[in-house]
Amino acid sequence: MSSEVESIPARHLRVQSTLFQEVSRLFRGELSDPLLEGVAVTSLELTPDGRNARIGFTLPPELAHAGPAPVEAALTRASGFIRAQLALGLDLKRVPHLRFIYVGVAFPELSSPESGVPTWDEESEEGGES
Repeated sequence: MSSEVESIPARHLRVQSTLFQEVSRLFRGELSDPLLEGVAVTSLELTPDGRNARIGFTLPPELAHAGPAPVEAALTRASGFIRAQLALGLDLKRVPHLRFIYVGVAFPELSSPESGVPTWDEESEEGGES
């Protein structure tokens, strides 16, 4: 796998990383569709020619019952806006066509203090395996 990473040009990796950051930022605050509230970007893979980007996304638990179809439709509707925002914010020769891929449901951190599930440290202190 390291030979695959080494063969990808550094500029391509930088553009891919920048696109991921910008798309994530747009998902956190710029998209107004209520169906997209809580949807998170998990990955972005840019094709070698830079014409297409596959974006992985997760659903929040409260939208899991409806499945990914309504969210995928909302993402398709929003893709023009997202591409326009990327064109405004980034200095790219071409903005890639966006394809959204459903990854799964994002569940809250099981080891967070709010969840009530003890973390590894708490289990060790209470006599659990160490």
